[in-house]
Formats: sequence, C-alpha cells, structure tokens
Amino acid sequence: PLPNRTALDATVTGILRRGAFRIEKVTFESRPGVLVTANLYLPAALDGPAPAVLGTCGHSEDGKAEARYQQFCQRLAKAGFVVLIYDPINQGERDQYHGLPERAAINGCVAAHNMMGKQMELLGDWFGAWRLWDGMRALDYLLSRPEVDPTRVGVTGNSGGGTMSTWLFAADDRLTMGAPSCFITTFLRNLENEEPADVEQYPPTALARGLEMVDFVLGRAPAPLILLGQRNDFFDRRGFEQATCEARRIYELLGAGEHFAAHLGAHGHG
Repeated sequence: PLPNRTALDATVTGILRRGAFRIEKVTFESRPGVLVTANLYLPAALDGPAPAVLGTCGHSEDGKAEARYQQFCQRLAKAGFVVLIYDPINQGERDQYHGLPERAAINGCVAAHNMMGKQMELLGDWFGAWRLWDGMRALDYLLSRPEVDPTRVGVTGNSGGGTMSTWLFAADDRLTMGAPSCFITTFLRNLENEEPADVEQYPPTALARGLEMVDFVLGRAPAPLILLGQRNDFFDRRGFEQATCEARRIYELLGAGEHFAAHLGAHGHG
C-alpha cells in the first residue's frame, strides 16, 4: 500500500538562468523526512500554462545531472514544456549510505537498490513502491506550479527511468501521456537473456497474475502512448516488437489507433 500524502515542504534552493529557460533547484519530502532533490526547467517566454513533462532517471550515478538527462530536459524546455526531473533513491544527491566505511556491497546504484529491496522484501514491502511514491509526489509538486497546464502532462524516462515511467503511467491517471524508453520488452525475453535487473523492475506477483510489462501501460488506454526502444538494446527488441503489436491492437480495438505510436531506434541502449 502507498502511504498517505503529507506536506511536501517544497523549497527552491537556487536558480540557474540559461537564456531560453531557467532551472530551479527544488527539494521536497515525498514522506516525512524522505528528501527528494529535483530540477524544474521553465521556458523563458511563457504566456500562460504550458504542457509539462515529468522526467524519470535511469541508472546513472549522477541522477538528474547525467548529461543525456539534462539534454532531454533542455530540449523539451526549449520546445515550450515545463519539465521536472528528480533524483532516484541513491542516485545524484540522494546517497542513502553516506559515511559507510565499507561500501563494496552497495557500490553503485544498482547494487544499492537491490540491497534496499532485499531488506524491504523481508518486511513484506517493495522498493518499487517507494520509487513509485517519489514519482507521484514529484508529480504533486509539478502540478502545484501555476506554469503547468494540468490537462497536458506527460511522463518519460530511459532504462530505469523507462521502468518508472511505466509504473507511474499505470498508477497515476493525472498523467495524460506516457513515453517509456528502453524498458518494455517481455518478462520471458529478459529471463531467456539472463537479463540483470533491479528489484523495482519486477512487481511482486506480476508473473503469477499473468501480467506482462505492456499490460501496465495498456491499463491506461486510450490515453496517448508511445513506446520507445533500440534495435541493439539488451531489453530485447523481439519482446519490444511483441509489446508494440499488442498495444497497437488494443488501441485500434478502442478506436484510438492515432493515440498510439512506437519507435525502434537503430542504436544500443539509451
């Protein structure tokens, strides 16, 4: 179960001005005492509420400061979108093991996520729910801003950010459009490929309930959705193509074929 909403206690700690947009450095509390660090990108020439995007990070140690994630935020801001990107747990500014003298078991964000996830499983909890809740509270903050048009709010992210884009789009119908990148394939293809993954990438009992990755976003049909992948990704393109076919068929049956798209790039993961 997700917790009750508590005060965000949001603070803008600094502003960077970059001509076509400005960046506000934001902190908020997703739960009491759980601090989340984020960057809000605001176009310089807004004449009213603008469409917005919630950006989710993949497995970069730098979190929101990773160059590719800064780039997609900047491109969206230059195109007129308000964008909020936030640090995942144990990435960027959110080191959960600061000061620990022996860090070999949690060296890197993947190991740290799985360490926390294993401990939570012993208590009947799921690390992915904590990650999901951070994103939903980030959306709370984004929608609190007067610059945002709440009828046009999308979510996107790559890799582990594609994971969180998938779960967030499934769980929060305030998001009107989804664009998960380099995550959705099939659970079977991941198993066949011995694909290593984080605990947050496998919802408890999903397999037992007969669910596939694409089923989570299909629960939001016919809301606009684009699936993004790469031909040489380790998230298998065969599973991506299967997911794409299933999604396109569902959208067509709902008379909303124009609300679905897919793009398979020619490159590797990213």
